[in-house]
Amino acid sequence: MVPLLFGLLVAFLVASAGTVLVRIGWSTRDGRMAFPLQLRQRVNVLVMGVDVTLNNRRQPVNLARSDALLLASFDPATHTASFLSIPRDTRAAIPGHRGWWKINAAYALGGPELTVRTVEQLLGVRVHRYVKLGPQSFARLIDAVGGVWVEVERDLQYEDWWAGLRIDLKKGRQLLSGEQAMGYARFRHDPLGDIGRVQRQQKVVHALFQRLKEPQTWLRAPQILRAVAENTQTNLTPHEVATLGWFLSRLAPDRIRTETLPGHFAPLFWDPDPERVRALVLEMFYGLPPEQVAGTTVEVRNASGVPGTGLQAAERLQRMGFRVLRVEPDPEGQPYTAVVSTRGDTALAAAVRDMLGVGAVAARQRPEAQADLVVRVGLDYARRLRWLSGAPVPAP
Repeated sequence: MVPLLFGLLVAFLVASAGTVLVRIGWSTRDGRMAFPLQLRQRVNVLVMGVDVTLNNRRQPVNLARSDALLLASFDPATHTASFLSIPRDTRAAIPGHRGWWKINAAYALGGPELTVRTVEQLLGVRVHRYVKLGPQSFARLIDAVGGVWVEVERDLQYEDWWAGLRIDLKKGRQLLSGEQAMGYARFRHDPLGDIGRVQRQQKVVHALFQRLKEPQTWLRAPQILRAVAENTQTNLTPHEVATLGWFLSRLAPDRIRTETLPGHFAPLFWDPDPERVRALVLEMFYGLPPEQVAGTTVEVRNASGVPGTGLQAAERLQRMGFRVLRVEPDPEGQPYTAVVSTRGDTALAAAVRDMLGVGAVAARQRPEAQADLVVRVGLDYARRLRWLSGAPVPAP
């Protein structure tokens, strides 16, 4: 689903940016973006495409699952954007629910918030924002631009009664409506299976890009924005939408990377490959070579006042590939986590802070120190662990 979701995300951001400029604010909630359209820090956005289920009366029921997941990362330091597709059948632990699940069940069990927590647990990556695309988002966006021209490679007929999907297309170049384009992109009942489906998605997204580049399309800006607003749920502010749209519009194609979560097919699941996933996550979401992480030593001190919190921080860093030398209690409790580089490498310390999801960064040159990084885990990390687990988080 990488091409489809990537296209939807870009279309959503870029199509919104121009009109949104007239009503943007001067600041954002966490300082990651600033006026005017300035991306200051890396921002990770989870895009969720949600399906629809019909009952025996062909009525929608409230059991929607995420049909596709895409974690996008926008990094102003390297002027790059990365997009990681997470297959819907990926085996994952869902916070607050026992056993293993397909990751697409997280949305049905707890909506966008639980999906965010599940992805954070799976990858060890902080999700700052999310975008939820409704079942008709793709179709209505294409209708808003006046349809897309696609060369249909052969006659395609298929009907999925439960999904409310009917495909009946003839071979040849034609202008597809939103519903037709959605059916064309979802069709996979041919010898190529999902490979053919991905190729068709790429063709539709390319056609959509061509439409968005046409000057006359921008006469439809109100319809485009209305289609986005009516079918998309997000915690991005208008200012943030415009900022990310502006950032993406200035990237060269070779500065954009797309990947699919590494793994293999297993009974019932897509089973992630831990080593390959770790290497990919380090490169795409932290900008770190795996060999640099493997050569970095860490000392963890638990200053949270909550037993076991230091060990959990150490386990997370070990899963990311760091060498943890020791975990010790720190009698001087503190409310906030601090990551200190004893070698003066603030970029590496900031990456560790981001892996933990909380804290501040400092650099203090101490050549005699055994560990390259010292992590003093504060109460904020204990609270974050409770949030990730699905447990109630007490007020500070």
